[in-house]
Amino acid sequence: MQIGELARRFGVAPSKIRFLEDEGLVRPVRRTKAGYREYDENSAEALTMILQAQSLGFTLDEIKGALAETREHGLRRDYLIGHIARKLNELDRHIVQAQELRARLVCASNELKARMKNGAKCDARPSAPSPIGTNRPRASTLARRRRTTMAG
Repeated sequence: MQIGELARRFGVAPSKIRFLEDEGLVRPVRRTKAGYREYDENSAEALTMILQAQSLGFTLDEIKGALAETREHGLRRDYLIGHIARKLNELDRHIVQAQELRARLVCASNELKARMKNGAKCDARPSAPSPIGTNRPRASTLARRRRTTMAG
């Protein structure tokens, strides 16, 4: 089959298959006299594995390593399971980081809502830091002190 047929079969652009070929991941079986690439079922199987691995978050370098390992030693399920386990650990770390960020955002949102409810006007801009080497309070600190002393 030619590249267009292979691309349609997998729902990808022919340029993606050419890119994967340039990366050494997919190889045409031969070229026609007109220079068209021709692929066989082995190419289709390789493309299936590559696209599945990419959909699971594996990088091209990781995929290249797995394919090289398979070529050298045959399909080793323990090797693949190890890589999947590492990918799961990486995903778990990202989930924890995302949950921590979400909690901080919820806290910041609640804090801003409480300030606005109390009549404070929120300024989204960060306050300017004090010049290095000085212990002078920031303008926002001075304004807060003024409000506190006037109210008290």
